[in-house]
Amino acid sequence: LGGDERGEGKNGIQLAKKTTLEKDSTINVSGKEKGGRAIVWGDIALIDGNINAQGSGDIAKTGGFVETSGHDLFIKDNAIVDAKEWLLDPDNVSINAAAGRNGTSENDEYTGLGNSANNPKKNKQDKPTLTNTTLERILRGNTFVNITARKRITVNSDINIKDSSHLILWSENNNDSGVDINGNITSTTGGSLTIYSSGWIDIHKNITLNSGLLNITTKQGDIAFEKGNNPTITGQGTITAGNGKGFRFENASLNGTGTGLLFNIKRDLGNNFQIINFFNGTLNISGKVNISMVIPKKWDYSKFRGRTHWNVTHLNVSKGSKFNLTIDSRGDDTAGTLNTRYDLNGISFNKNTIFDVKQNGAVTFDIKAPIGVNNNHNLNYASFNGNISVSGGGNVTFKLLASSSTAQTPGVFINSKHFNASGGSSLEFRTEGSTKTGFLIKNDLTLNATGGNISLLQVEGIDGRIGEGVVANKNITFEGGNITFGSKKAITEIKGNVTINNNANVTLIGSDFDNHKKPLTIKKDVIINSGNLTAGGNVINIDGNLTVNNGANLKAITNFTFNVGGLFDNKGNSNISIARGGAKFKDINNTSSLNITTNSSNTYRTIIEGNITNKKGDLNITDNKGGTEIQIGGNISQKEGNLTISSDRINITNQITIKKGVNGEDSNSDTASTANNANLTIKTKELKLTQDLNISGFDKAEITAKEGGDLIIGNNSDNGNVNAKTVTFNNVKDSKISASDHNVTLNSKVKTSDGNGNAESDSDNNASLTIDAKNVTVNNNITSHKAVNITASEGSVTTRAGTTINATTGSVEVTAKTGDIKGGIESKSGSVTIAANGNTLTVGNVSGNTVTVTANSGALTTLAGSTIKGTDSVTTSSQSGEINGDINAENGAVTVTANTGTLSVANITSKTATLTASSGELTTKSGSKIEATEGEANVTSATGTIGGTISGKTVNVSATESLTTQSGSKIEATEGEANVTSKTGTINGKISGGAVNVTATAGSLTVKGDAKIEATKEAVTLTATKGTLTTNTGSSITSAKGQVDLSAKDSSIGGSIDAANVTLNTTGTLTTVAGSKIEAASGTLVINAKDAQLDGAASGDHTVVNATNANGSGSVIATTSSRVNITGDLITINGLNIISRNGKNTVLLKGVEIDVKYIQPGIASVNEVIEAKRALEKVKDLSDEEREALAKLGVSAVRFIELNNTITVDTQNEFATRPLSRIVISEGRACFSNSDGATVCVNIADNGR
Repeated sequence: LGGDERGEGKNGIQLAKKTTLEKDSTINVSGKEKGGRAIVWGDIALIDGNINAQGSGDIAKTGGFVETSGHDLFIKDNAIVDAKEWLLDPDNVSINAAAGRNGTSENDEYTGLGNSANNPKKNKQDKPTLTNTTLERILRGNTFVNITARKRITVNSDINIKDSSHLILWSENNNDSGVDINGNITSTTGGSLTIYSSGWIDIHKNITLNSGLLNITTKQGDIAFEKGNNPTITGQGTITAGNGKGFRFENASLNGTGTGLLFNIKRDLGNNFQIINFFNGTLNISGKVNISMVIPKKWDYSKFRGRTHWNVTHLNVSKGSKFNLTIDSRGDDTAGTLNTRYDLNGISFNKNTIFDVKQNGAVTFDIKAPIGVNNNHNLNYASFNGNISVSGGGNVTFKLLASSSTAQTPGVFINSKHFNASGGSSLEFRTEGSTKTGFLIKNDLTLNATGGNISLLQVEGIDGRIGEGVVANKNITFEGGNITFGSKKAITEIKGNVTINNNANVTLIGSDFDNHKKPLTIKKDVIINSGNLTAGGNVINIDGNLTVNNGANLKAITNFTFNVGGLFDNKGNSNISIARGGAKFKDINNTSSLNITTNSSNTYRTIIEGNITNKKGDLNITDNKGGTEIQIGGNISQKEGNLTISSDRINITNQITIKKGVNGEDSNSDTASTANNANLTIKTKELKLTQDLNISGFDKAEITAKEGGDLIIGNNSDNGNVNAKTVTFNNVKDSKISASDHNVTLNSKVKTSDGNGNAESDSDNNASLTIDAKNVTVNNNITSHKAVNITASEGSVTTRAGTTINATTGSVEVTAKTGDIKGGIESKSGSVTIAANGNTLTVGNVSGNTVTVTANSGALTTLAGSTIKGTDSVTTSSQSGEINGDINAENGAVTVTANTGTLSVANITSKTATLTASSGELTTKSGSKIEATEGEANVTSATGTIGGTISGKTVNVSATESLTTQSGSKIEATEGEANVTSKTGTINGKISGGAVNVTATAGSLTVKGDAKIEATKEAVTLTATKGTLTTNTGSSITSAKGQVDLSAKDSSIGGSIDAANVTLNTTGTLTTVAGSKIEAASGTLVINAKDAQLDGAASGDHTVVNATNANGSGSVIATTSSRVNITGDLITINGLNIISRNGKNTVLLKGVEIDVKYIQPGIASVNEVIEAKRALEKVKDLSDEEREALAKLGVSAVRFIELNNTITVDTQNEFATRPLSRIVISEGRACFSNSDGATVCVNIADNGR
């Protein structure tokens, strides 16, 4: 009617200028099954009648098609259309709530004369195409209503889309075509809405759909939600902007129901790729809202010209809702060099924005940048020019992705001054890829996450050309909450200060991807006023000061290094942990708790260049990497708490002092309590000293071996060097060097003192020194003001020759399994105790008040030329001993004991001396001297060899087995007894004393030729009751004022014996060797023997000989009287003479007393003597003269020969030169003759006369 579809005029169909469908008129194209098609066209079309295109059933399924179109179309209020689809296709469409058009004249519809191009006829703009009520009524029939306009569709009234109807607003002609929504469009049921424009679409009112679909599309122009009273878009569907700029939002509400609202762009490949969006005012988001700006996949520089301008002051996101804004400018190809300044297709946040995002709500800005933008100075893909605040409990995330391995892309500029997140909300900024600078922060920035979370990070990705991660040109302040800041794969640089307030929990991230060593650098100060700072990454540099205030916490966890260029002032709790490197500090102040743990390398070492001040709390500096070191170049001061420094090597690079007390303060001024103690622990394998180290004033200071290693103090060049560096413990209560089950080597000097040079001070801080290790090696001097305790319970203590361990006012105690102490040990006023429980102990010079040296399970050796000096006493105890040096206890006792083995002793001087080798040989060295100046010298052993001198007021030398005194040796008892006792004895040296007792308890006793035994006051007693007592030629036994008693089983006297009285008791054979001399000049000589072989000379004032048998060629001569009792044979044939020269003699032969004149040399036996007496008495004719003459002959032997009753008496002159005489006595006759032939014969009568 009036034309064909859309007034195209095809096939010659003419178009009506004006078509009117009057009220109550009807066009019916209904069918039995499907509705037909009804088209009403007019250049001017007025529709007020009925058009029916129904089918057999549900109109939405079987209804037909109705078109009412015209250049100017007016749908009046009485119009009724029943069809599945209704198309309205004028040039312009206006849907108003005002009364519909009633006039039908041309002048009512148009303006203008139409007589020229400059004055065309135009549709009156105030005349609506149709009213909303008409449209709603038509839509109520579940139909599709397609309102098409070539130029413009304007909705000025509210429209309610009933049931499941679908309203289409379609404006298509050119770029100027558009759709203007000034009324609310609503469907509370399942109605759908489609809006299309080849040009633009402006939505100024609300669109609210329930379960229906919303589709809004432009081909060339923009889509705007603005200039209304908070237009609200509710529904699900897609809003697509075409080849124009993009979207504009201002004071709008977006509610994505169901699958949500998707805002995107769709562009022709040949058109401009720049995307320009504006977000202004306040936006309200609920449900799912996605804004996606993805350019076509074709390269073009124009892809960089766009920009999204975020001028939103408030973005409100309801609970559980999601708002995503994505800008993807990547396309297929990388971009080339930009020679002209462009805005990049990113986003600019130009206003202060408050994001009110409710719980479980999320806002995401996702920027995907094209790659390869060169000459990109001052370009960015996002700029934050206003402050950002997030509240409500939801999340806001900004992401920039610039993935590339070959090209670099601009990043994000931040000109904001405040980022806030509160109420459980989170604010996240993230860049990824090859950005030149991920985040460039140009102003002072405060991040406040009180009650929330903020994260600003550059993260790892495909980023082969990554530049800097985060750069802040000025100060960064963290004001509460949980905040993460930094770059995981690139440089983070803050050129101003970093301040943490309001109990913020801050994590600063440095590059920590793989082995990247891009640092986190803070050019100025870091101040943690309250809260917590966790700093991580590979390298962290703080060029200024680091301050951790009271209650604040620092936790630095890096891979390679953590460096502070200024003062590290810790008043809170700080923990610094370096996984594969070290840390560097200038000065450190600590008043709470500070732990620094590193694993240094050759590249990243741990260095403290300045001073460490620990006013309170614990400070631990630990390097766990094997073979690396901590360098300390400044002084360390500690008021209280524990200071621990631990590393395989600690290098003291300057002359420093580690002391208790800071700035003149002294911990002792505090209340005495262990809580106020100041303790120092240095754990290391090697303490290197470029200069001296002074450790002063601590309650406890310990240098100890790091776990699993030995401890070396000092440099190898210090070994024995007089110019070696010194470790001084000054005024330290408890000084200790230890290595547990490992070794300690001291190359440096070690010293303790009380700080004022007062050796007599009784202060609790008089410095003692304890050294405890498996093995201890001392290569330089140790000097302790008080005591020294060295323990190597499982190993050895070794000291280098020329070194000294010195305790000036205290004691020295050395305990070890074995010891090789070649250096000296001194205690000027205390004791020295050296104990070894292993196989060997060697000591050099030792001195002290009392000295105790013990080798409980092994051998003790003292070095030749050494001296062990104990003012009060010296005690050594060992299983065996080799005392090559001197032992001196001038005011007390020396006790030297070898429990199971040998003992060899050199010089000993003391008031009393006791030497014991209970089960072994005891040897005093040749030329040695053991001197007990005021008391006893006691020497006891299993066997003994005396090579030197043993002297004392009394001397006791005993051996359970053999004892030998060597030639040149002396045993001297200056006042009392000298007692020498052994199982067997050999005396080569001299034994002297007031009284001397030499005893062989079970064997022989031999006094060699060089031996001298002398008793100055009392008796000399030699006893060998179960063996042989032998004195060799040249030996001398004297008792000037007393008695010499020799008792033995058998005796052989070859030397001289000289005493007032001499007693020789022998139960067996007594031999006096020719040349021997026994003299009891003023007393009695007693010889008691079973068999007496008397070949030597014996004499006494009185002599007593008691023997079974007597023989020999010697003499026993008494001055005053003699007594001889021979119960067996007396043989004088060899010249034995046992008569008194001038005195009275009593001789008993077999119990018969014999006149001594008949006991002349040569008498063979007692019986012969008796017979001779009988025979001679028969000679009665001898005159006295003859008898005298006979006596004068010096008869020396008489032998009776009883052949033929003839007796021949052979005589021998007294002197060997006298001629022999002869007496022949035959029966009845005796003839005497001498050598010249003179003979006298006498008859012997039977009666004996």
